[in-house]
Amino acid sequence: MLCILWHLCCTVYIPEVSGQGVAGFVVTLKDSLAANKDSRFLYNNIRITNKYHQAQSFQLSVTVPDGWRLMAPAKSLSKVLDPDQSEVVPVILMRQQNAPALWKPVQVQVDAKAYRFYIKAEPICEFLVTPLTSVIQLKGQEKDFTVTLRVRNTGTVPGAYLANIRNRNLDINSTEKFRLKPGTDTVYSFSYHLKDKAMNMLKAEKLQINVEDTAGISYMNYAMLERVQHERKEKESPYITFPFWIETGVMIWGKQVSYYGGMHGEIPIGDNKLSFFYRTKQYGLGNNLEQNVMGFNYQTKHWDLYAGHMSDIKYFFTYGNGGKITYRPKPNTEFTISGTKHSDALTWFTNDNLTMTAKYPVGKVTVLQGIAGDVDHIQRRQSYLFNNELQLINTPKVLLAVNAGVGMDFFAKKIPGFPDKPGMASGYNFSYHGKRIDFNSLVQYYNDYFPGLNKGLTYQFHDINWKFGNNAVGAFYQYNHSGVNTLRDTIYSTDAFKFNIAKYGLKYSHGFMNGSFSLSGGLMKQSIVVGSTMPEYIFGEMYLKRQTGKKFSFFLNSISGYNGSYGIDKKAVFLTNTNMSLAYKVFGVKGTFMQQPVFDQTTEKNFLRYVQTMLAGPFMTFTLFKRVKTNVYYNFSKSLYDNLVYHQVGGNIMYSNPKNGLDLSASAMIPLESGSLAPNGLGEKYISISMTKKFNVPIIFRKKYFTLNLLPFFDVNGNGTRDAGEQLIPNLQININSIPFISDEIGSISYRNVTPGKYQLDFGGANNVKGVIPASGLTQTVPVNKDLTVLIPFKRSRVITGKIMISSDSLARSNFPRSNIKVIATDSTGMLYSTLTDDMGSYFLNVPAGKYAVSLNPEAFSDKIRPRVMSYSVDVATRLEATADFEIVDKSRVVRFFKKK
Repeated sequence: MLCILWHLCCTVYIPEVSGQGVAGFVVTLKDSLAANKDSRFLYNNIRITNKYHQAQSFQLSVTVPDGWRLMAPAKSLSKVLDPDQSEVVPVILMRQQNAPALWKPVQVQVDAKAYRFYIKAEPICEFLVTPLTSVIQLKGQEKDFTVTLRVRNTGTVPGAYLANIRNRNLDINSTEKFRLKPGTDTVYSFSYHLKDKAMNMLKAEKLQINVEDTAGISYMNYAMLERVQHERKEKESPYITFPFWIETGVMIWGKQVSYYGGMHGEIPIGDNKLSFFYRTKQYGLGNNLEQNVMGFNYQTKHWDLYAGHMSDIKYFFTYGNGGKITYRPKPNTEFTISGTKHSDALTWFTNDNLTMTAKYPVGKVTVLQGIAGDVDHIQRRQSYLFNNELQLINTPKVLLAVNAGVGMDFFAKKIPGFPDKPGMASGYNFSYHGKRIDFNSLVQYYNDYFPGLNKGLTYQFHDINWKFGNNAVGAFYQYNHSGVNTLRDTIYSTDAFKFNIAKYGLKYSHGFMNGSFSLSGGLMKQSIVVGSTMPEYIFGEMYLKRQTGKKFSFFLNSISGYNGSYGIDKKAVFLTNTNMSLAYKVFGVKGTFMQQPVFDQTTEKNFLRYVQTMLAGPFMTFTLFKRVKTNVYYNFSKSLYDNLVYHQVGGNIMYSNPKNGLDLSASAMIPLESGSLAPNGLGEKYISISMTKKFNVPIIFRKKYFTLNLLPFFDVNGNGTRDAGEQLIPNLQININSIPFISDEIGSISYRNVTPGKYQLDFGGANNVKGVIPASGLTQTVPVNKDLTVLIPFKRSRVITGKIMISSDSLARSNFPRSNIKVIATDSTGMLYSTLTDDMGSYFLNVPAGKYAVSLNPEAFSDKIRPRVMSYSVDVATRLEATADFEIVDKSRVVRFFKKK
């Protein structure tokens, strides 16, 4: 954006000007020159012609603006010209790094006459980032650290920058804004204090460093943050633990208060698992439907054994206690038998059930079979069914499945209209997904004598679409005839609550980025069993969903039907159901409008009135403290049935923390009217609070994880064993599987509750105790399958010492840090020894006797900031100590020019 603005601010000039000077001199030059990104020099030839009738002399000088250097002419010049003689004086200008992207004048003085031409640099948005910190080590209880980097504006326009450092695990996210003029730089230092929670979980984490300018150009790098301590736990407990959750909740509706509690868990038993749950009923409610429930499930590779509370709706609705056995002999094969016995305390569900299912392949066909028997002692009914399904084809392009079943109800107490007669079921499911054509067809038919939940159900759905680009057009047909008798009127044995629908028509859909749109229309017919059919409507339906990033979202779904002449009185009826939601960032608004016609109970189904409901209001969705998701809303609703208006405020809050296993949820709806007669509880406050807490419970009789103790000691006599008087070495750094440890004041390191396996000990970083080196090499591998203590002998070493010095010119004001710079010593075999400089830039390395190349990490430097010498040769084969000092030269401000003679 800045680059574009700079371009717009620049004036366009004509290419060449000339003028008549004093004493008959004519001066010609280009009036504007622009340096592009790849060139640093501009050239303008100044032609001076003597139009006087005799010879005469002139004197020329050139003055340039800031950000440019005059290369030629190097000084003022004089020359004599004969009549009509011309002289071309080349002017050469060099663009400096801070040359502005604005037209600036260059003054050319010819004797007493001044001429001007204008120059500018091309608008360039560029910057350079040099990481100054690559590794940070926090030792012991240190919590403060600093990450440093240098940002330099290498472009020609002022830059605005955002520097950000983050790590999700440590909850670090900090941003700093700053501006830099062209050619200037700054050192950005991020200082942070770790919280106790982050400190406890820190081992080794990458800190992501980002710098971005307003033009969208970004830079990313990483710094490693390590915690070095003498003791660490890989697991919280040395024993096997199993997850155990407890939950509880309270609900308030008006003046009625109810509450419940529960728990569930999973206990590992070898490669198997035992899970269990228990949940109380809602105490405080006056009902006999809910009961305290519990269950146990033992799962192995091939078997599932369950006993406890049962609830199922596969073929019959069952609710009670029982068990289930599942056997999986091989993939895609499964056999299950389950039984449910209703509770004598229940008066709503009084049926007992036994169900067996099987799934197995026959060639490429998958067979699913089910046999169920259901007995209801109150209704004095026995029901049996046998159902089969064959998955003939199941590919991403084609799906084909067929099903068929038979069954029968036996009633000891005869119900009018329901004789003892066998029933049947059949159907298929077919879909084809081609490049241009999508076709789906589903038919399910259960006649009125087929037992179970699907009694009397007929369902059809057929849909075909032709796709072209992001668009599709098609036709559909849907038919639903419900025969479920769960809500049967037990007094009159009627199905007054059946609701059936038929809908067919055409559809257009369009898909676009982050959204979709569809429009359909056709005929729709509704019916109920009591009386006759309801109106047949011409209907239209629209669906629109759009999402733009995380800031904006819009949703609209509306279906409307119209019949212009229905009933004896030829009444026009109209139904509609519209839902809408619009949100921007945390704010939003939602609304619902529904209108449904109501008819009388005569066979003519004459229109009586409309049931109309409106609901609308704003809402806010936002996050507090990074883990608390909050939604608050206000609802305005109006039921045109009684023409009353209701107002409610409410919201919900959810807190989830996987680290401590705590989940909290609270929701509330408070009516603003007191003493309202609003139906369906709209006039009563509703408050719900629930909590779930996860615990990791140890199984104390089974230890799974072990402790690895390291005891580094100074082996005075070199026999490899710790003898009397040989001391442990405190403050010595050792890496275990790349995790840094440091021995405590006694000299011990402890890695607790580790998984059994092989662990690599790396002593290459043992450079905080001067003059010692491991006697058996820099690495060692130890197997851990029990609690283990390892003695590690150290011997006297050779030492390479040195320091880092910073050199810069007087204008650089260099603040290049000397701390945490990596120093590497490499021997003739390629073995590496490394350390980091301290706050004063000093370091030392413990190495065996030999010759070494001591160098700095080249990735930490740029072309402007580099060591004068990157590597030194050091010989400690015959002496105990050697020195290698490094000088880092900061050339970021140094520009050398030709001196004027």
